[in-house]
Amino acid sequence: MKKYLTFFTLTFFALIFFVSCEEKAQPGVTISADLERPVSCMKLNRLVEDNELLSSLEKLYAFDDSCALTLTLRSKKDIVCNSTNNMMSKNMGKFPKSFIKLELREGLKVQYSYYRDLYSNVDEDDVEEGFERLKKDLLKPTRAE
Repeated sequence: MKKYLTFFTLTFFALIFFVSCEEKAQPGVTISADLERPVSCMKLNRLVEDNELLSSLEKLYAFDDSCALTLTLRSKKDIVCNSTNNMMSKNMGKFPKSFIKLELREGLKVQYSYYRDLYSNVDEDDVEEGFERLKKDLLKPTRAE
């Protein structure tokens, strides 16, 4: 009986581990009520360390340097947390390895924000996915209700 209990316990924890690692974090999106949609233009903030991600973003849209709305891409790869507060999350495989953030500002005011934790390092596909969401939220004409 003890062998069966051990087997089922190990199987249970293995299933939890594999299922939890396959989960995809949902993005957090914030849209200002003041933002008029659809957005007609965006300027790209080119002061980003990761030129590969920036160039993939430049391929997706014709940015206009004279626009008042500025899109900033921020990301971080290989996040390491040494805090003991996050020890359980990290050990269970739920600690993010990177993040991506797309932020549209008018002056200092944030008009749109897309943030997503990633369990692998951020890459061009993640940038495309984030920008597709931004396009859906801001660039497609909204229906008059």
